[in-house]
Amino acid sequence: MPVAASLHLAGGEPDSFWQPNSVVGFLPQEVPASPEQLASSSVASFSRLGSVAHRLGSMSDAELDAFVGTLPSELDFEPSAMPASDLEGLLRTYVILATHLIHRPLFSPRHELPPAIARPLWALSTLLKRPPSLTYASYVLANFTVAVRKRMPATELKIAQTPTGTDDETWFVAVHLSVETGGGDIVDALPAIENGLEKRDERALVSALGSIEASLVFATKVLPTIRERLSADVFVNVIRPLLYGHGQVHFRGVPGEPVMTYIGETGAQSGAIRAADALLGIPHSEAITTSLNKFLLYAPHRHQEFCARATHLGQRLASAAQSPGVRAARRSALRALADFRRIHFKVVTDYLVPSGKPAVSHGTGGTEFKVWLQRIIDETDEASTDT
Repeated sequence: MPVAASLHLAGGEPDSFWQPNSVVGFLPQEVPASPEQLASSSVASFSRLGSVAHRLGSMSDAELDAFVGTLPSELDFEPSAMPASDLEGLLRTYVILATHLIHRPLFSPRHELPPAIARPLWALSTLLKRPPSLTYASYVLANFTVAVRKRMPATELKIAQTPTGTDDETWFVAVHLSVETGGGDIVDALPAIENGLEKRDERALVSALGSIEASLVFATKVLPTIRERLSADVFVNVIRPLLYGHGQVHFRGVPGEPVMTYIGETGAQSGAIRAADALLGIPHSEAITTSLNKFLLYAPHRHQEFCARATHLGQRLASAAQSPGVRAARRSALRALADFRRIHFKVVTDYLVPSGKPAVSHGTGGTEFKVWLQRIIDETDEASTDT
């Protein structure tokens, strides 16, 4: 993972852009730059990338190759002078462009990104403290063009861009984004649980756990709506191939020509659900913990800090002497999380195991999805019965 540069942005530090908040949880409070805003920019690299952002999925290999040949290998602006919202919008387009060059059959045998993509992408990802890959943060969390409010329906969300440019993928992202809009209550629960434990305030603890449960109930209602506008055929054959991880890819033109691998874009990099899991103090097995920690490495730095704090607090909550009321509230929240995970497993199975015949064996995040998802459900269930 690249080391972050120490730069001050006109719109604030990159970390502050991703500060978890009580309004929309793990989404940025500021709207990231849209392709249209990039296209209208006076900065040439912004306008070039923005002008093709919506067409990347429909461009032929020859057109894509020719377009990459027109791009400079250096950023033509001073990153420290740009708002984080602009840089996030530009990073989104670069990583989507890179995923086409990594996964399309014409380009994939090369196992490389050319300097015109590798150098700017490396510089942006270093500054923004994320790997130079299509992470959940770029694919979902920073992929909207209108102000977001708490628990916003997917039908009202406006998605900036997707790798395929299909309506199906726009809906796929919108549903995931809607789930995340319930995360504000989970963010608020952390200081409430901290204070409740310190002061032995049963009412505060019960209220905070109830907020986590309510957020998870919202997520459980939203997720199944993905079926309304997402074709299984389009998902499996058009969308999913671009979301997989990759083996060694050479970043040509970057000093030292680093070689990067990536596990793949996956909902397991979620902000809200991962934070709820941590705050509830589920004692996961070593295998699940290792996977969750690996996924967390691809989250924005402030999200990583939040989850580290939440994990410590969740362990304190789980081990503390609890009143019957607190135990009942935690049990109810754990059951809500298990319900969400069961619904998630059901939706995944509907798309990936049609008619009982698996279309694939592994998720885009690299895990054997049926085994991994069932295990995390079982461990969540076990935590709820032990409470």
